[in-house]
Amino acid sequence: MPLRRNRRQYEQLTDFDRGRIIGLREAGWSNRRIGRHLGQSDMVVARCWQQWITECRVYRRGGSGRPRNTNDREDRAIRRVSAPTTLASIQRHLPPSRHPVPSRETIRRR
Repeated sequence: MPLRRNRRQYEQLTDFDRGRIIGLREAGWSNRRIGRHLGQSDMVVARCWQQWITECRVYRRGGSGRPRNTNDREDRAIRRVSAPTTLASIQRHLPPSRHPVPSRETIRRR
């Protein structure tokens, strides 16, 4: 069995696998042993462990998606007054601000 495996491009680790890597590493397993056990390269394991050591996190960074229309404080205000569930009635309850109209996603998250 060769030590070198074919590279699977663009395959991301799941959060569960990241947790398994940290757990096995804390249990004393080597990077190579964890990589073989999980079917990943030892460098993937080493990078995940290094991120855990330096940043105390293993989850992925947020993407550069669409910017939000409202901030967290405005979202809380929307949820407080969102007993009427139509968008027009919520807009009537909100004070005028420099931000555009809240999106339907903000209303659904309550």
